[in-house]
This record gives sequence, structure tokens and C-alpha cells, in this order.
Amino acid sequence: METVLVSIICIALVVFGGMTMSQGFMTSVDASTTGLSEIGQRTEIMMRTELTPISANTTLITGADPLEIVLENTGQTKMADFEKWDIIVQYYDDSGDYQIVWLPYAEGGAGTYEWEVVWIRLNGQAETFEPNVLNPGEQIMIRAWLDPSVGAGTTNMVVISTPTGITSSTYFSP
Repeated sequence: METVLVSIICIALVVFGGMTMSQGFMTSVDASTTGLSEIGQRTEIMMRTELTPISANTTLITGADPLEIVLENTGQTKMADFEKWDIIVQYYDDSGDYQIVWLPYAEGGAGTYEWEVVWIRLNGQAETFEPNVLNPGEQIMIRAWLDPSVGAGTTNMVVISTPTGITSSTYFSP
């Protein structure tokens, strides 16, 4: 009789342990598939996103120099969250020193070593649909202020990166 009671307890423990282990396994599989689904969605967004540089120029003036970059959204996804964009400028200053600068976004007016969105346009017309969102086919002008001044006759580079990891780079000369 004692062995039957011990056997029933052992069988119950084995069944309970097996159920607990299978539930843990199913939870980890569910978490893994959810993670894979999120990675797939992010990859899909990245594949449909593209920024094409149209122009970049700077004007040498007294004080900080304005750098104006025009980009076009040639992808299939709309872009916003400009405060999460990264802009890195690599340039030679007027004394010949090589400068590499990351510029933060400044809404409503940029100062030295900051950037702002000047306008967003579709076919040259001011944006009316979804203000402050760069939709496919629209162009955006970004203005950054560089000090020390950009060196005359130099070739320099600016790199723009979006939160999804899409980058666009172009060269500029004063």
C-alpha cells in the first residue's frame, strides 16, 4: 500500500513537472516568434524607405555659416520625428582644421551647431497634407549653422540618418 501511495505521488510530480516545462517552452517560443515578427516589420519599413539628396550648399558669411540641404523622400513610407534624426557634418574650417560635428535638432529656429526644418514641399508647393511629415514624393530643406566657418575651396560631407537606420549623404562646397 505504501508503494502505491508513493507511486501516485511520483506520477503526479512527473505530470506536474512536465506540464510546467511545456508551458515554459511554449512561452519562450511565443516570445521568440513575436520578436521575429517585429524584426520583419522593421526590415520591411527599412526596405521601403529612401532619402535622396537633391542639393547641399553653404554660404560663407560673417559668423556661423548656413548649410542648406534639400532631400526628397523617394521611398514608400512617410517620415517624421525629426528630433530623432541624426545629422553629422564633416568639413574643413577656414583655418584648415578637420571638423566632425553631430548636430541636434532645434524646433523653431536653430543656433550654432544645430539644425532645423525650413520647409517641406510637394512639387514646389507648400505642404498642406499632414504638416511636419515628410510623405513620399515630398522634399525637405534642412538648415544647419556651422561655426567655425567652412573653408573656401574645400569639399565637405554631410550625413543624415533617420530613426529607422536609413542614411543619406552628400557633398557640399562653399
